[in-house]
Amino acid sequence: MRVAASLTALVLALAGCDDGVMVRLQTGARGFDVDADALALPDTMRDGDVIAQLACGPTEMCPSSADVPITCEESVCDPAPRTISVALGEVVDVDQLTSDARELLGHVEAIEVIDARYDVPFNALTVALPETELFWGPEGASHVDPSMGVVALGVVPPIAAGAMTSGTIALDAEGVDALSRYLVDTSRRVRFFARTRVDLAPGDAFPDGNARIGIDLHLEITGSLR
Repeated sequence: MRVAASLTALVLALAGCDDGVMVRLQTGARGFDVDADALALPDTMRDGDVIAQLACGPTEMCPSSADVPITCEESVCDPAPRTISVALGEVVDVDQLTSDARELLGHVEAIEVIDARYDVPFNALTVALPETELFWGPEGASHVDPSMGVVALGVVPPIAAGAMTSGTIALDAEGVDALSRYLVDTSRRVRFFARTRVDLAPGDAFPDGNARIGIDLHLEITGSLR
């Protein structure tokens, strides 16, 4: 999995008669690539366009792989599930995103994720992707690890092999609330992560190609004028 990240901001500030301010912005598509090389099956597991159904047993061993263990299950070589996890680009700095509205924002009362979307502009993968979990964490977090303060944020639905699609990400209410509190009370700088678990089986399509998935969060900031 390779990371390709971009960051743009769309800021809309609305000031009411009571000096209240609401700022809406997008993080822009923070993308990541899923490459079949990450699944790392040996060529001996290929049978044309599918994963070979290799017999195994006391006298027949499964081919080895440094990245994906292949075990003998019911006398057939079966690749173990492969977890792929990656950071979505660099640190997101909410203060930087709101630089165009900085003169309007005084006291920040709330920062909330109000919507999240995914987009698959390119997909040449021959295998389907299961659900992809999204997480947020402090800027010092390096990978998905609760001990580093990393928290679940939402789930991208399964993506069929070769499908170029888009849609809404199902958000985790507790994770969204935790992120909102963190951005207001602790720091405006956070990281985002994605994680998926691919479980290939004999007879499935052999993994080839790659796909790109973009994640775009919509934030709403409420506060008061200076």
